[in-house]
Amino acid sequence: METDHYRSDEFNGKRVVVVGVSSSASDIIASLLPVASKVYMSHRRGAALVPRFRKGFPPDLMTTWRRRQMAISLQRTFPNFSRWLIDWLVQFATKQMYGDLDPAWGLQPAPSFTLSPRAVSDHIIPALRDGSLTSLQGIKRFIGPSSIEFADGIVLDDVDAVVCATGYQADFSAAPFLEKSRPADYGGKDIVRLWMNLFPPKYAESMVMLCHSALGKNNGFSFSDVTSMAVSNIWRGNHPTPTMEEMEKQIDSHQEWVASRWRLDDKVDVSMVKTWEYQSFLHEAAGTGMENLGWGWKGWKFWVQDPKMSFMMNNGVETAHAFRYFETGKRRAWPGARDAIIHTNELVKIFPIKQEKETP
Repeated sequence: METDHYRSDEFNGKRVVVVGVSSSASDIIASLLPVASKVYMSHRRGAALVPRFRKGFPPDLMTTWRRRQMAISLQRTFPNFSRWLIDWLVQFATKQMYGDLDPAWGLQPAPSFTLSPRAVSDHIIPALRDGSLTSLQGIKRFIGPSSIEFADGIVLDDVDAVVCATGYQADFSAAPFLEKSRPADYGGKDIVRLWMNLFPPKYAESMVMLCHSALGKNNGFSFSDVTSMAVSNIWRGNHPTPTMEEMEKQIDSHQEWVASRWRLDDKVDVSMVKTWEYQSFLHEAAGTGMENLGWGWKGWKFWVQDPKMSFMMNNGVETAHAFRYFETGKRRAWPGARDAIIHTNELVKIFPIKQEKETP
């Protein structure tokens, strides 16, 4: 049940089990705690929980274009060290925010931040700590009209409702003609064969599967705009496509990489993409001109021409207006992009937000 498909007042005075430990689950739990008589959180493994604010800043403002590119370079060059460093930083931030976590909550060990999506939550840990929320293992079976047995043998009676916030996964059953394959030493489900996780090679000139990419993206929903620009340019002939043989070779290589991620965590989403490969391809195809913010000669040229804007776009707030700033010939630049970028950077000066202390 999704958060926008129910009303929390329907659960007044009821005992509710929320399945999942995700951002959606956190929002559901937050809405249930004031009205339900008891709330339980059922999950099968740990989770990396990131607060919505840290020292008065939302996490989004901690990530600039320059920092993101540095992280991408580290992931590409030193993947094992990068995974360890990112996970350590997340654990450090969590401990700094919430202190030591009770092992009984089952939140640790958490899946690697590079292999599993994070959960944004301000509610779960405080609620677990004050006892208003109880953490339980995954549901094993329903043993009666209102009784549930969990994986560790615990049985709950008089449960009024179970709310599932377990996410979703791609379903290609409506397109049975899409080819699938499975790499060697891989025990997961067959993986659909898509060039750059978008185009079926045989139908690349007329079909694209949008939004089939877990992790590896940036800037939230605005990256969908980059994707649509890239697809449009490819189909209009503004960006070249490889041969069928080259597409198939890229797919084989990518699926081998997915299999290597699966061997690290067999619950990974097989639609995951290599950040450095996926983003570079889409930005180039879309003609966003973001290479003008790099360390190459284009980046230095832009810095010489407009040092203020270069610094702001590299180190200021990461905004999708930047994707419409540069004129590359592949799509129209937006004349208002400059003012919009400056305005956005002015808006975020309201942070850090200081929380008022409650009066006793």
